[in-house]
Amino acid sequence: MKLIGIDGGGTKTEAVLLDETGCVLGRHRAGPCNPNLIGFEASVALVKECVDALVGNTGAPDGIYIGTAGIFTKDDGPRFAAAVAGTCGVERVKCENDVMNVIASATAEDRCVAGVCGTGMIVYAKEPGRVTRLGGWGYLLGDGGSGYAIGRDVIRAAVGESEGTSAATALTPLVERKAGMALERLVLEVYRREPAFVASFAPLAFEADAAGDAVANGIIARNARVFAGMLNHAASAFDCGNTVVVSGGIATNVRFGERLKRELKDGLRLVVPTHPQVLGACFNCARLCGVDSPTFRERLVTEYGTC
Repeated sequence: MKLIGIDGGGTKTEAVLLDETGCVLGRHRAGPCNPNLIGFEASVALVKECVDALVGNTGAPDGIYIGTAGIFTKDDGPRFAAAVAGTCGVERVKCENDVMNVIASATAEDRCVAGVCGTGMIVYAKEPGRVTRLGGWGYLLGDGGSGYAIGRDVIRAAVGESEGTSAATALTPLVERKAGMALERLVLEVYRREPAFVASFAPLAFEADAAGDAVANGIIARNARVFAGMLNHAASAFDCGNTVVVSGGIATNVRFGERLKRELKDGLRLVVPTHPQVLGACFNCARLCGVDSPTFRERLVTEYGTC
């Protein structure tokens, strides 16, 4: 039996070919897979590229699981899976949002809250048979808790100090050094560039906080509170159990994580995935094909780490 697990993101895609015992047979990396970013047809074509690169002329795989960014509505996944099934000639294909890879890489539980906090921030409530999305509406509608929000607050603090309208902060020289330009010009660049440009200033908050800067500390605390608020709401409003899985560059930052733990409700257990997201896709593919087991997972983790 040949299985393929695919983790598709906004910048890169990784696919793994394995057998029913968890033995890794091949790996392939490609560009972005998000259908909202590159288009539906191009995204399907990229998946086929991955499949062809892995199986060659040895025959179609028995199952494909795709966890990719850009799958939001209840119809997105089945529509994408049907297109891949037809294009690749595979009967068993399932597609879901890439947060399902995150969850599977961290826990085998059917109930949990999952939060992704990188450039953006989004939370999912995973109940038996249902996954509900909360937040993740982008930098214009988001309240905070993301890399973009932290980066924005960092730049705002530096500009405020330069104008004399906010407190002195160690962030100002850090921002000027990273930007390589005057703050007045940086403000213009913010409106010309993509959200990732603003988010790239987020690490300065952690650097300044480590040096004892009160303004940076406040920025981290405020954004951790927003993220924790979404996680707490999901845990209270849905039948999700007490496990909270978090991933993303911001969520897994040690200083942010410390703040996050303080803000979570008592009884919630914070889990950070220790396996790559593509292994979550492989676990989900094994479940789809009825071969998932602790032995399968153990062998896959070992083989992936050595190949």
